[in-house]
Amino acid sequence: MIASSIFYFSLLISSSNDNAADAKIYEQSLTASINQFEYLPALLASDTLFINALLYSSNNHLLTNKKLTFIAERAGADVVYIMNISGTVVASSNYLSKNSFLNNNYAFRPYFQDAIKQRKRQFYYAKGATTGIPGFFISEPIIYNDQTIGVAVVKLNMTYWEDNWRNTENTVITADNNDVIILSSIDQWRYRTIGELSEETLNRISQLQQFGNKEHKSLYTKTYTAQLYRLLNLTFWKIDNELYLSQHSSIPEINWSLYYLVKNQKFLYPTFIFFIITNVFFIFTYLIRRERKHRIASINKNQRLELIRQEELKTVMDNIHVGVTLFTETGQLVSINDHAKYLLFQGHSPHPKNVIHINDIISIEADQFDKLLLNDISSATYHEAYALNNGEKTTPIMFALSKVNAMDTELYLMTFINIKRRKAAEDELVNINNSLEDTIAMRTQELQQAQATLIQKNKAAALGNMAATIVHELSQPLSAINSSASAVSAKINNQDWNGAKESANRLNPLSKKMHNVINLLKHFSYQDNESQQKTALMATIHNALNSVSDIMHEKNIHLDDSGINQANSNDIIYVETNPLKLDLVISNIIKNAMDAAEKSDKAKITVAVETNAQKAYVHISDNGGGIDPKIMSKLFSPYFTTKEVGKGLGLGLSISYEIIQEYNGNISAKNMDGGMCFTIQLPCYIESQLPSNRPS
Repeated sequence: MIASSIFYFSLLISSSNDNAADAKIYEQSLTASINQFEYLPALLASDTLFINALLYSSNNHLLTNKKLTFIAERAGADVVYIMNISGTVVASSNYLSKNSFLNNNYAFRPYFQDAIKQRKRQFYYAKGATTGIPGFFISEPIIYNDQTIGVAVVKLNMTYWEDNWRNTENTVITADNNDVIILSSIDQWRYRTIGELSEETLNRISQLQQFGNKEHKSLYTKTYTAQLYRLLNLTFWKIDNELYLSQHSSIPEINWSLYYLVKNQKFLYPTFIFFIITNVFFIFTYLIRRERKHRIASINKNQRLELIRQEELKTVMDNIHVGVTLFTETGQLVSINDHAKYLLFQGHSPHPKNVIHINDIISIEADQFDKLLLNDISSATYHEAYALNNGEKTTPIMFALSKVNAMDTELYLMTFINIKRRKAAEDELVNINNSLEDTIAMRTQELQQAQATLIQKNKAAALGNMAATIVHELSQPLSAINSSASAVSAKINNQDWNGAKESANRLNPLSKKMHNVINLLKHFSYQDNESQQKTALMATIHNALNSVSDIMHEKNIHLDDSGINQANSNDIIYVETNPLKLDLVISNIIKNAMDAAEKSDKAKITVAVETNAQKAYVHISDNGGGIDPKIMSKLFSPYFTTKEVGKGLGLGLSISYEIIQEYNGNISAKNMDGGMCFTIQLPCYIESQLPSNRPS
């Protein structure tokens, strides 16, 4: 009982000290919360807009009300309002509310009267006369030319602090200067008093309508005081038949008092538990001492059994054909079986006085060994290393690690086997693979050389075949030259010079065309190293079309080149090619289109150009009926032709395809609109130029 009494009073002393600190914290928190709004009334009192609202009361104060609403919302105040010298509210932040303070007279409130008389800031708590909502009022006199013309007031809703106090384990209350409880974590205690109030005080509160019609009864019925060691006074309040330890703290700035209350039950229950525990402790002490004797005897027995088990395990380890070692977390060798001795020490046992580390017998670095121990070794993971003999690598081994408990000590078990034969087989397999790779590389090089030789032989054979029809390949430009020359001669005889210059100008490109055919044969017969250069794509197409314009006129073939004569002529399309080769490709495809189109009653060739994503597309189409889709895949194969015997070798498209591929491009063909369409695709870039001034 004495120990329990001492324990009870020690709890009271400890709680009293803690309660004093907690009460101080609540007091500082409340003061800080009020202080953050203390500046606001003074700010309002110095605002010109609000001073003018009092000086010119007949004016419309809508702007003043809106500004007060904005200030209340931003500051977090409940209501902000301005009162004139007679106590009437002339502007208020709640002017739109049905409980608006606007035009109400609160001259009876002390916060107004004292602000007018004393000309300084006032603090006051009361229940709202209009809304019935209690609040904390901070008022500031508005002074103009040294005359008090009104009062600025900020009303704060104090329920925020009460809501926070309800979440605490103990009870917190605050009383005003009349000892009336205005804030409480227990709602039923609000407006009760700290002790009985005098009739004079009650009458004054009633006249000021501070708390409406609330009845003010004392919170406690009795108080008790206990003095301990002449240093500490403990005060108890009896409230609703329950005893509370009370701790008081003053708030001098606003003349309030804060009380921190803790139920006495909080101390009685631990004291009762302490009483039970101390009695149980003495009972169990005897039982534990008796049990300890039995436990020590059991431990000794288990240790003897563990020694027997270790001996049996060592016997098993020595008789298996797998190396087994035990070592500590630091790598110090603890135990080793016979097979491990054979692999690691050539059958000799290590000297018992020597401290052997795992790094001394296996080729594994210390940091690598630590990483292995840190990894999850609950499942078998195999690693390779070499056995060491005086630091020299001898036998290759494969090992696995696992944790074991021996004599209540955590050790690591390493099992390993000799993999010398397997390593030899692996080395032999690597040598075979290396030899096979060398053989494959050599055979591949020989095949590439043979393929290159075969290609050149095929080209040489193609020259032999070309020789038989070279006259036909040159007959087209010769025919065009003859046609242009005849046209010039006829115009001379008829003295008709209209168009004579154009026909004569076509002779030079046609002779170049014959030269191009010869160069085409040269390109196909052997490799050349002609350099690429910046080539204007549209100019090349126009040159190719001009060279065959007379022939197209003679054969009555209509040319639609609107797709290359667009309105936007400021952009020049360039490709990186050999101009001669590109001209050969375009001329060859145009020639094939002419041969196909002349079969039609209304022969027509269409040429168009488009660009997209840094690529140029040249479309050349005819209305010659197209070709069988079954042979479409052979179209670009050497010696394949759909023309009559003697009209072509079947090499034009093959050579064209090879040239365009050389410039990272592509040629494709498809049937469309009763004919064929060939598309040449090449990488390009576009440059813009200012339009030239042409004479009208």
